[in-house]
Amino acid sequence: MNAFTAIAPHAQLTVASSQSANTYKVTQKRGTITGVGASVSGAGAWVKLKGGMDFQIYSLNSSKTYNEMRSKYSIGGGVSGFFGWLVGNAHAQTHKEEIEKTFKEVTSTQKVDGHVDIEMMVSGIYPNVQVDASAYILVLQIEDSQGNTFNFAADGAPAADTGAQDGSGNSLPTEGNNSTITL
Repeated sequence: MNAFTAIAPHAQLTVASSQSANTYKVTQKRGTITGVGASVSGAGAWVKLKGGMDFQIYSLNSSKTYNEMRSKYSIGGGVSGFFGWLVGNAHAQTHKEEIEKTFKEVTSTQKVDGHVDIEMMVSGIYPNVQVDASAYILVLQIEDSQGNTFNFAADGAPAADTGAQDGSGNSLPTEGNNSTITL
């Protein structure tokens, strides 16, 4: 079984509740998947990145409010779709009660068993420069005002919620992403 580590923030925002003193720091992070990697050299060179991993995480899909919001506001699937909606057009402030309810619903559930299968082609960025590519899955890390931290995943958009990066955390070009996420 491979290790899953949430690394540096990809992007973050704070959601302040209007009903209570709670605030939530929401960070989209890349969870790297140790052992799922490949090396590629230069622009134009491609390599297949393939592997899998089991993990335990909170499921964003377990929230009834989240599922209703997806339909009501045409929110895209997966972590990337939800986070993109949160940061776009000040939705985090306009819909803070629904967002807070979503976070409370998810964090009051049990963690679920998850599995990701990575399958994509990865390319380097610069000619004649070797790149060590590693796979990642996007997760939302939620920190409440008491300092409790929770990692959320979703299975609604596996191609958007998975990718490849180099050793410095820079995204690498990918094609044919047939990855799957099961929660």
